[in-house]
Amino acid sequence: MNLTKPQLQNLLNRIIPMLPPKDRERLAEAPQLNCVFVDRQKGRLLNRTFRGHDYATDVLSFAPIESGSIGELVFCTPVLKRQAKQHRLSPKNEFLYLFIHGILHLLGYEHEKSDKAAKRMYRLQDSIFAEILGRRVEKTRAAARHRKKKARKNGARNRTLRRKK
Repeated sequence: MNLTKPQLQNLLNRIIPMLPPKDRERLAEAPQLNCVFVDRQKGRLLNRTFRGHDYATDVLSFAPIESGSIGELVFCTPVLKRQAKQHRLSPKNEFLYLFIHGILHLLGYEHEKSDKAAKRMYRLQDSIFAEILGRRVEKTRAAARHRKKKARKNGARNRTLRRKK
């Protein structure tokens, strides 16, 4: 991905007003956000080291280690590009979706602890994504992914869910 600091700042500035007031305040108190782009090998190493999963994942979020920072987002570019094709999104829009996802994680939102928390996070993530793109998203890729994970746990077969245009 070839994004400049002003482009990332512009994205963040577009996302902030769509967040709940408490989250906007939190970002105002810690306005710095670090974004890092890595290859598949480094993404796999980081995911294995910090999450115990031996595969490269799309985005990892790390809590801040310095004051004035909300944290760090690490994007695995090859995974991001592969998922963009799978989800029929441009790499830019896939990045936007993952950028929103990572920011929400840094603000304390979770999708792996409970269905209620997942629905809350995905609802906010999807509404921000749709608002920025200027369109309604019927079935989102995050909600679809969550349903697939849940189905796998219950032994069901995976089924591809497509976004309605």
